[in-house]
Amino acid sequence: MSPPVFVALALAFAVLLGCVRTRQAGKFRSVRMALQCIAATALYFFLIPPTARESFSSGEIVVLTPGATSSQIVALPPVARVVALPGIDAPRNIERVPDLGTALRRYADTRRLRIVGAGVPPRDRDAAHGRVAEFDAVPLPRGLVEMEAPTSVRAGRIWRVDGRVEGALGGRVELRDPANAVVGSQDLDAQGRFTLRATAKGEGGTAFELSVLDRNGVRIDGAKVPFVVRAGKVLRVLMLAGAPDAELKFLRRWAVDAGLALDTHIAISDGVALTEGAFSWSADVLRGADLAIIDERAWAVLDASHKHELVDAVRGGLGLLLRATGPVPAAVTDDWAALGYRVKSIATPPPVAMGRVLGLDDSGTSFTRSALAVEAGDAAPMLRGDDGSPVAWVVNAGRGRVALWLLADSYRLRLGGAEAAYATLWADAFAAVARARGDVEPTLPSNARVDERAVLCNLTADAVVENDAGVRTPLVVDATRHCAAYWPDAAGWHSLVDGGDRWPFFVRTHEESAGLVAGDAARATRALLGGEPSSVAASAVRERPWPRWPFLLAWLVAVAGLWWLERSRADDGIREE
Repeated sequence: MSPPVFVALALAFAVLLGCVRTRQAGKFRSVRMALQCIAATALYFFLIPPTARESFSSGEIVVLTPGATSSQIVALPPVARVVALPGIDAPRNIERVPDLGTALRRYADTRRLRIVGAGVPPRDRDAAHGRVAEFDAVPLPRGLVEMEAPTSVRAGRIWRVDGRVEGALGGRVELRDPANAVVGSQDLDAQGRFTLRATAKGEGGTAFELSVLDRNGVRIDGAKVPFVVRAGKVLRVLMLAGAPDAELKFLRRWAVDAGLALDTHIAISDGVALTEGAFSWSADVLRGADLAIIDERAWAVLDASHKHELVDAVRGGLGLLLRATGPVPAAVTDDWAALGYRVKSIATPPPVAMGRVLGLDDSGTSFTRSALAVEAGDAAPMLRGDDGSPVAWVVNAGRGRVALWLLADSYRLRLGGAEAAYATLWADAFAAVARARGDVEPTLPSNARVDERAVLCNLTADAVVENDAGVRTPLVVDATRHCAAYWPDAAGWHSLVDGGDRWPFFVRTHEESAGLVAGDAARATRALLGGEPSSVAASAVRERPWPRWPFLLAWLVAVAGLWWLERSRADDGIREE
């Protein structure tokens, strides 16, 4: 016996007994019987409501995300299958789900998603992948909506922060250091975009402050720009040159000041050379070095065995930087072609402007490029001028890398007082070419927030997170991917402690920089677009139960009437006595 039949028989039996008892009443017998029937019928339909057939878009779900407005909800088609994610105040008739994965399991035929609101939250983006066909976005809030900045910077280098501001035409941005001194300022362009640069000083975690000002100088938004300043690794560098020059002089001075282990051999004349450090040439020395720098004149005097040892060392992991300082002899041209670079002499090229590349927009400084035409083959540009023309390339060679450098007078940066730009230029070049040591650093969250999941990867089983108060939280590390999830409960600096090393990362408050959250959700959702167009959704019919509350109300009214009639009967009996 099915439940509806059982409930109907039980209620019918109860009504029959009630009607038999009601026949003994003196007044309102027909009214009482009618109320009993109404109460039983209403109770039945409250327990087992009737259904109505309605059409809907098969295979499509409309997903209401946080930020969805009432006008967007009202505009939804009546045949749509709609679900609401947590964080949105949706009408009662809209189904609520704890996450998108639950909705997709509940409606297994779903092939397309229509997103309404601010965008898909981070926890649901994997589930939405390949299904988002339409995104009805709410306008972004006024203020900072995009920001890209490094999480780790080497000491002494110039770093940059890029971003975009919404709704602040004619405004500007300011970057302040931890001492509240303005280290950068820029007017917003027509799209609200900006780029600011500053120099990393000292080691450890630090946080700059980015402020957004309107055209009247009033602060309308802002955000912290946290990053960790780390000391650079000590590289062992071999430097060979056929003659001294100003570029080499300043490069050697910078390398020594940066703490690099520098061994130098610079030819002065036949049989006379300037040697610094414990310079020697052997296969063992080359295997222990991280980077070799050599110009075309020094290469020309290398014998065949030294060239063979050098090429073998490069294929074993040594980085090689070829400096072209003048005309390249034919024999050297052939050797360099074997390394991936075909060069030939040309007329003196025009100066190369690099102000924008180096973050010196107002300097007007230009540089000399060696008079060579280069066919770089598979090499990738490593440094470009402001016009996009490359002045340095890098190519893989076995486990090592070979770079060709045409910039002849970068030392003019030092002469012009741009020491940080000079240091950043050469530090980036060395980092791109030097031997890869294979150190695996953990992957830390770049925008962690309180009470939101943060993912850390490349961990060992003993990894823990320590907050500012010294409280440690053990992590459950996945044995396959070596990742773990962490839910911070306090803002500020936290440290991943793993294998005796500490890796700081910053946690924002849940409410901080809401515009960045909205902008990230909108960009991430647009990146998910690519599902089947909503227009191909098929129409289907489904049974939807009627609302229960009218039947409950009818039952309450009928029961209240029966109670009043029974009470009136009891009062009449008392008066007769």
